[in-house]
Amino acid sequence: MLTFQHATLKNGLDIIAEINDNAQSTAMGYMVKTGSRDEAAGVAGVSHFLEHMMFKGTPRRTSAQVNEEFDAMGARNNAFTSNEVTCYWATVLPEYTGRCLDLLSDMMRPSLRDDDFSMEKKVILEEISLYLDRPSHILFEAVMGDHFEKHPMANSVLGTHAPADESLF
Repeated sequence: MLTFQHATLKNGLDIIAEINDNAQSTAMGYMVKTGSRDEAAGVAGVSHFLEHMMFKGTPRRTSAQVNEEFDAMGARNNAFTSNEVTCYWATVLPEYTGRCLDLLSDMMRPSLRDDDFSMEKKVILEEISLYLDRPSHILFEAVMGDHFEKHPMANSVLGTHAPADESLF
């Protein structure tokens, strides 16, 4: 039987739990209320960029340690950015719930090291190029652009090859 629980912490963070006593795994994630709809045209793709940077380490863990810890738990983990939300998630065996929650929570405070910015910029530019080889993606972005025109929803979630507007930082 599924049950749902909801709590709001003093800092405003909503915790929502779907509990199934018969489940053989634990799934958890952070749903961050930011996506391309929240970005000015000059910084389109910044939410997606930050999604990538979250895996580059924290003050407590290097990027290698983040990956090694997920691997040691046998976790299935990833992240995605959409127009409205960025999600960081993982599934693990129940005995790793606390450890996984600690790791995901730590990732919510990334180090954002300068050295990682230029490397990840290259990764994202490659990702954009890969998507530009997909006709369905090109069509979807064209429809979004035509429909939303100057609204931020017209911006690409991935970002663009164009340089960011430095005056906005």
